[in-house]
Amino acid sequence: MSSQFTVCGSRFAACSLQFTLCLLFLSSCIKQKPTVIDPGKPKRPNQEYFDKKYLLHKMADDFYKDDTLNQSFDGAYNNVFVEFKPLGYDSKFNFQYTHIYSDKCVYHTSDSIWKFAEVCFPNTCLTKAKAYASAIIRNTSKQKKTFYVRLFYQNTTYWFPTDSSIDLTGEDYLDNYYGASSIVLVEVNAEDSAAVKIPYTIGMNPKNEFDVDYSKDPARSGNYEFILLAKDEKDDLLLNENLDLKKTNPFAEVKRDELKNAGNKYFNYTSYVGSHHFKFIFLDEFFDDVNDITPNHIYIPKDGKEKPLCDTCTGWYRAIINENWNVKEFFEGYIHKAGFVKADYGIKKENCKIDTNGVTLTIPKSRRGDYKKTWGEFLFGQSIKYGHLTVRAKFSHMMTKYGGANGIVHNLWLNQRDHDDVDTTNPYHTLRNGSGKQPYEIDFEIWSSTPLDESTFWNNKCFINYSIVDYMRDANVQLKPGEQKKAGNYEIERYNQRQASVIGKEFERDYFNYFHTYELYWYPDKVRFLVDGYEQAVITKDMAKIPDKYMFLWIGSPMYQDGTYFLQSDIPFLKHDKQTIVDYIRID
Repeated sequence: MSSQFTVCGSRFAACSLQFTLCLLFLSSCIKQKPTVIDPGKPKRPNQEYFDKKYLLHKMADDFYKDDTLNQSFDGAYNNVFVEFKPLGYDSKFNFQYTHIYSDKCVYHTSDSIWKFAEVCFPNTCLTKAKAYASAIIRNTSKQKKTFYVRLFYQNTTYWFPTDSSIDLTGEDYLDNYYGASSIVLVEVNAEDSAAVKIPYTIGMNPKNEFDVDYSKDPARSGNYEFILLAKDEKDDLLLNENLDLKKTNPFAEVKRDELKNAGNKYFNYTSYVGSHHFKFIFLDEFFDDVNDITPNHIYIPKDGKEKPLCDTCTGWYRAIINENWNVKEFFEGYIHKAGFVKADYGIKKENCKIDTNGVTLTIPKSRRGDYKKTWGEFLFGQSIKYGHLTVRAKFSHMMTKYGGANGIVHNLWLNQRDHDDVDTTNPYHTLRNGSGKQPYEIDFEIWSSTPLDESTFWNNKCFINYSIVDYMRDANVQLKPGEQKKAGNYEIERYNQRQASVIGKEFERDYFNYFHTYELYWYPDKVRFLVDGYEQAVITKDMAKIPDKYMFLWIGSPMYQDGTYFLQSDIPFLKHDKQTIVDYIRID
C-alpha cells in the first residue's frame, strides 16, 4: 500500500511537473510578443477620417496659426458670382491627405528594381473615382447663359513664386507642379444660379512632360492652392482644351493679368482658395501595416548585381576577426603581419529585412571559413521632386572601443532617378561618374575619422558630411572647385569638385546608441539639413546647382567608401552583427 502510494505519488509528481512545464510553455507562448527594438518609435496618431472615401483628415481651424503659407493671391474671392469648394467642402476647412500604399496599386511588375505604386489624390486604385470640386454659378443678367468652368491647382510649398514677387521676365514658374481639370459647361437661367461638379485629379504627369512612367511622375507633397475660372465665353487661352501646361502656368497668367491688365481677362473671373485648404503628404511610414511593406513594392532591397559590388575592394582581406584591436596592432602588430583571405563582399539583399520594427540593414559577422564584408541597402521606390524628408534611424557603430574604424560608413541619400548626359558646352563637363553620366545627390554621409597617413591616429569620433553632388552643372555658382566659402552660418567647401559640402561637428561614440531624426528640406532654391530638429547646414543656389530632377531615397550602411577604402582590405572582419534600423519615414 505504501509502495503503491509512493509510486502513485512519484507519478503524480511527474505528471504535476509535466503539467507545470506545459503551463509554463503555454504561458510563454501566450505572452510572447515581437521584440520591440525602439520603445520611443513614433506612433500613428489615432485620428478618424473626416472623409473616409478620400482619406481626408480635418485639421484644427488654427492649424496654420504659426505658419505663413505661400499663396499667389490674398485668399479673397475675386468673383462674387461663384461659390467655390475645391474638395466639395467649405473652403475654410484645413484638410490633410496622406497617400496610402497598397498591394492593389502596383503598376510595374517586371523583374527589375523599379516597381512602383501610383501616387495621386485621390488614390484612384483604392477609391476608383476622381475628386470633385463643387461650385455654384450665379447669373445676374436678364438672359440665360452658358458658363465655361475650369479648375486649376498648384503646389505652393515647393515653388517658384507666382505671387506679387513673380519674375515675369523668366519662366522658372513653369517648373512648378500644377494641373487643370477638363472644361465643364453649365447653363444658368436668367437671374438664377446652378450647381456644378468639376472632376479632377492631383497626380500623375499633369503637364504631359513625360511618357507615362509611374516611377517618376507623381504628385508633389505640400500645400496646394486652387483657382476656378468661370466665363461666359470660351475664346480664351486658359479655356482651350489643348492648353499646353508645359508652356503655360495658369496661376502665372492670372497674376500677370492682375498686375498688368487690371484683371479684365482672368483675375476678375476667378474664385480662389488658398493653400490652407489642402495638404498632400506623400508618405507617413510608421511600419504599422497601414502601408504595404512587402519587399520590392515601395521598399526595394538592393543587390550587388545592380551596381559594382564594391568601388574599391579587391575581395582579399586580412584574415583577422577582431573588434577590439588598437591602432598599434593595426600598423605594427599581428593585424599588420597577418595574411589575406578571399571573402564575400558587396550589397546583399538578404541583409535587408522589413517588418513592423522598420527596415533593418545588417552588416553580418564573420566566422573562420565564412568571412563576410557584406551589407544591406534599400531604395524607396517612388521618386520625388522637392519636399520635406524625415528619416528616424539608429545607425550601427562605426568604431571599435579603442577608436579604430571598423570599415562601416552610412549613407542617407536622395539620388537622381535617371542620370543626365554630360553637357559638353559646360566648362566643367569633364566632371562625371564612372558611367560617363552626371547624377544629382543630396546626402547625409556619416564617416568615421580616418588617418591621413600612418602616423595619424583614429580619434574615436565620427562626423556627418552634408552635401549636394551637382557636378558643377551651374558654372556660375560662387563656389568653384577647390574653394571654401562662408555662406551665412556655414563654411561650404568644394574640395571634392563634384559636390558642395558642409562638414558637420564630430559626434562621440555613444551617438550610435540612440535613434536620431534626420531631415531634408529640398526647395528649388536651397536645401536645409537638420538633425534632431536642429539645423546643421544650408546650401543655396549661389553655392551649388540645386537638384531639379526626380530623385529617390536610398539608405545603406556600406563598408567600402572613401572614408575607409584605402585601409579597407586591412581592417579586421566583424565578430558580431552590426545593424542599422530605420523606424520612421515621412515625405511631406
